[in-house]
Amino acid sequence: MKGSFPRACLLASVLPVLVCAACVMGPRLKVEPDARIRQNLRYDLILYGGRYSEDLYTVAIMGIEGGPYKIVPYAPSFDYRVVKDVGAAEAFKIAVRFFSGTNPNFAGTRQSRISGPDGETIGYEIRPLYQPFVYGMSDILDTSYWLKGKGVVSAWIELSPAINKSGGRQDGNRAFEPGR
Repeated sequence: MKGSFPRACLLASVLPVLVCAACVMGPRLKVEPDARIRQNLRYDLILYGGRYSEDLYTVAIMGIEGGPYKIVPYAPSFDYRVVKDVGAAEAFKIAVRFFSGTNPNFAGTRQSRISGPDGETIGYEIRPLYQPFVYGMSDILDTSYWLKGKGVVSAWIELSPAINKSGGRQDGNRAFEPGR
């Protein structure tokens, strides 16, 4: 069969990578947009990105302080910082200051609830929204959360594929870009 051998070799070389990736990461966790943040809890606030002006890879993640899960960005530690043990209102204020100080096109936020495997709340995500005429859309991020191990959740932060195709500004100087 002419041409079938290279395809078989390609499949054989890709299959172990797919199986290996499935072993490293557990299930993808559910994210529910427009959720109200529980005010009666304390949080560890992760401020991801914001390393330079107009850093598009910028988001805030609120992990429940003392909860059964620890949210960790899939990135080197210099790409984020953590503000420990803050109330919900203070965490939100810090996130808004972070977004507005990073990008002059910041226009608002969107909050989402991150659910654990059993549907329990394990944290919240606060995304920056931008002027839609600047990047072609307001919400430019594509985030996902994966159960990595017992009590550890890996947060992946990438630009939406639509922003990449629309020619949205990127400086290309990211030290680390998951999935590439």
